[in-house]
Amino acid sequence: MPRIVDLGVTGYWWLSGVSSLTTPSAPKVTDLSTAKNISPYVVTTTSINPTASDTVNERAVTDVSNAVVPTVGNYEGNLVLFRDFTSNEPSENDLAATFTKGTFGWILRRLGKPHTTNLATGDEVDVFLFMCDAPQKSGGQGDGYLKLTVPLLQQGQFYLDTTIVSGGA
Repeated sequence: MPRIVDLGVTGYWWLSGVSSLTTPSAPKVTDLSTAKNISPYVVTTTSINPTASDTVNERAVTDVSNAVVPTVGNYEGNLVLFRDFTSNEPSENDLAATFTKGTFGWILRRLGKPHTTNLATGDEVDVFLFMCDAPQKSGGQGDGYLKLTVPLLQQGQFYLDTTIVSGGA
């Protein structure tokens, strides 16, 4: 049974703007040219995943047990990022300016390849559309590096195990 250790094989990319992906269910490699690789800054406590769907409980009068049917899908996002400072000031790589309240964008997650390997045709990714809520800056507690926690609000679209395709805009 082939296995891979979950270290160094997860990548996260941010693509700003709702219209930046023309076909989010099959992202085009050309659309991803402006995607920002945020992987080196993502803390392991980040959580971006589907959650339990809303359901309807309806059964026929002849059913002898309940019937639970999934309806609307749900997902969640909580992005925890390391801050990047140079000479005690946020550097140009610090993501606090990228993730501001009200900013819309797509997060792509790829498992199985190093984050340093560029996204390419044939890669399988999970794609989530979010709006950023007010970022929370941490510091002064002496419990680690300076971090930025960005609550991510679901915006109605997520696609699991999609394949990046070739093609232009």
